[in-house]
This record gives sequence, C-alpha cells and structure tokens, in this order.
Amino acid sequence: MKMKDVTKFIKVFVLLIASYFVFAVLSCLLPDKTIKAHIAQSAPGLAEEGSYPNAIITWDQCQMDNFTDALIMNQIYNIDRKHPVRSAMIVNRSSEGGLDWDQPGLLLRRVHGEELKSHQYSRYWHGNTFLFRFVLLLMDFNMLRWTLYLISGLLMVMLLCAYYPEAGTLKTMVLSFGFLVTCGFVTQFSMQFFPVLALTLIGSLLVIKRDKSKDFGLLFFIVGSLTCYFDLLTAPLLTLGIPLAVMLSLNKESQFDLKRNLLTIIKLILLWGLGFALTFFMKWVLASLILGQNVLADAYEVSLYRMDTEDFTRWDALSRNFKMIPLWMIIVAVAVLIVIDVVRHKRLNCKKALAYLLVGVMPLVWYLLLSNHSYIHWWFTYRLLAITITCLMLMLSDAIPTTSEKSL
Repeated sequence: MKMKDVTKFIKVFVLLIASYFVFAVLSCLLPDKTIKAHIAQSAPGLAEEGSYPNAIITWDQCQMDNFTDALIMNQIYNIDRKHPVRSAMIVNRSSEGGLDWDQPGLLLRRVHGEELKSHQYSRYWHGNTFLFRFVLLLMDFNMLRWTLYLISGLLMVMLLCAYYPEAGTLKTMVLSFGFLVTCGFVTQFSMQFFPVLALTLIGSLLVIKRDKSKDFGLLFFIVGSLTCYFDLLTAPLLTLGIPLAVMLSLNKESQFDLKRNLLTIIKLILLWGLGFALTFFMKWVLASLILGQNVLADAYEVSLYRMDTEDFTRWDALSRNFKMIPLWMIIVAVAVLIVIDVVRHKRLNCKKALAYLLVGVMPLVWYLLLSNHSYIHWWFTYRLLAITITCLMLMLSDAIPTTSEKSL
C-alpha cells in the first residue's frame, strides 16, 4: 500500500471515530420525556413476550432476542443528559447486580420507578443504543419493529434488483437462499440483530454499484468499523463474508486469475478486520481516558474469556452452530444445482471454487477462535453460516461450460 493510501485510511479512521463520539454525545443530549414515555409504553408488551420468543415459526432457529432489546432500552432509559460525554462512554443500565436473566421484566420494573443498581457496560461503542435513542424519540418499540422490517425489506429488494441484471436468475435465487436457510427474517424485527443485517445488505449493494475497476479496500475498512460501532457481537462477519461472496460471483473474467483474486480477498479481509479491531481498541482507550478507569484491562480479560473453553471443546462450539442448519434443505439445494449443471453441460470452476472456499471457511475460523461466545450464543451466531452456505451455492451456480461444450 502506498503512503498516500495509508494517509487516506488514517484520515478516514480519525473522521469515523470523531463521528462516533459526536453521534453518541448528541444522542445523550436528546430530551428524555418522550423517549422514556415510548419505552414505558413498550415495556409491558416486551415483558409479556419474554426474553426469547419465537418469530412467526416455533423453531429454535427463529428465536428472537428480546433480552438484549430490553437491555438496549434499559441503557437508553438510564442515559444521563446532564453528563452526555460520560454517558456516551460508560453506558449505564439498571441491574439487580447478578446476571439479570429477565431483562424485559427488569425494564418493566425500572419504568415503574423501582430503584435498582447501576451496571456499567463500557467495553462496546453501543452505537445501536445511541441510534435507537433517536428512533424512540419518534415511536414506541412496536412501531420501531415494523420500521426496521420495512427498511430491511426494502434494502433486500434493492440488493436483489441490483444483483439480478449482473448475475442472472440462478445466482439471485442462490443469494436469497443463504438468508432463508438461516432464518434471516428474524433479524428484521430486532434492535440487536438489525445493524448487521443492514450493513450486510448495504455493503453488498455498494459492491454491485461501485465501479469494478476501483479498489474496494476503503469500503471494507469502513464497513468493518461501522460493524464494530453498531454491533454487540451477534454475527459481525456477515458484513464481510456476504459482500465478498457477491464480489466473487460478479467476477466474469473468462480466465479467472486465482492468485490475484486470492490476494484481493485476503487484503479485504485484513482491512475489514483492521477497521473492526482498531475501532474496538479506540473505544477502550477513550473510555479509559474519559472515565478514569482501566477499560483496556477489562476488555482484555473478557476477550480472553470469549476465546477460551470451559466444559466444552472448540469442536463442540463448531458442531453446536452447525446443528442449527436444516441439513435437508442444503442437500436438496446442492442436488438441484448439480442437476442443473449436468443438464447445461457445465462443470465446476475449480480456480474460482478455491476463492469461494477461502471466504466460506471464515465462519468456521470464527467459531474456533471465539469458541466460548460461539458456544454460549449458538442460537444466533449460527447465522454466520449464511456465508458458508452462500459460497457453496454460488460455487455450484458459477459453473463453466465443459470443453466439449466450448468447442460447439
């Protein structure tokens, strides 16, 4: 990378961090009365639903996360407008002092005026908390849910409409399949899950719309940073893997340059990871400086814990996530694509298959590295496998004509 490119990345990163900080502070300065009234209206319904209700279908795969949505609203409710900078960094919530398994019930008690302990959650940027504080100024949680559903639905339609002319019918159907088989529609109703879904769709859309001759490095760096800002480690890798799969599938080179494409993929993975990791690190540094606390040490300990194993193995974390995928659907889809390839006299593009493989194994690496987090939260981290499934399906649909077919 040239020096001028490094300078550009540094300037963009500084601007992003400054924007995150200002956005958080401005959110903390919003008037409380209407926001708290909307949360108070929403709390009884959320408590009635419970922490982990199902969305539409009574499958484990369709489990929602009211627990974290209630936690986010708890944080929004407890923001102190008189100390916006401290509130933006410390992100307090009401707590009983333990694990607080019933977050919706805890939120209901808080809005009814019960005095509870204060718990700090300063490791994350909590961009979702600050974003939805703006939204809750305008509507209650029920309306917010449907607004998220509408926005994500429109983004999905926009993505498929942009992708179809470039990729064709088969690949467009395949791209939708990964979302379907991991019950992606559940993420459309949740404050906890929505940011990753939106960034994945927007990132993929920008990959399609951008000039293919230009470098995607800065785009992936920014998406990685935004993912860190808004997400609480739900399925962050989706914002990297799906846009990469889309980019690969649109590569129409008659002679696929494997080395060049692998180097491009590795570079984009590293830039996304750099944006993600540096943004996390800057929150720990800023919070430590502003709060006068050693947030860096706390974050380091928690990071080690998330990568550790307890009474399970790393293989257990991997298999637990895989068990959430309906295998029969994958088998049927693979069989259909193989039949289509045979009928159309096409064979696997081996060079491109290796590139898809590099992207497709990323969730497996994630599960093995963050084994504790992946094992405990398997019921939503399994959605990372949308990357693996999408890459597998695109690999089969990206077949090329056989030698005999080419000569005709």
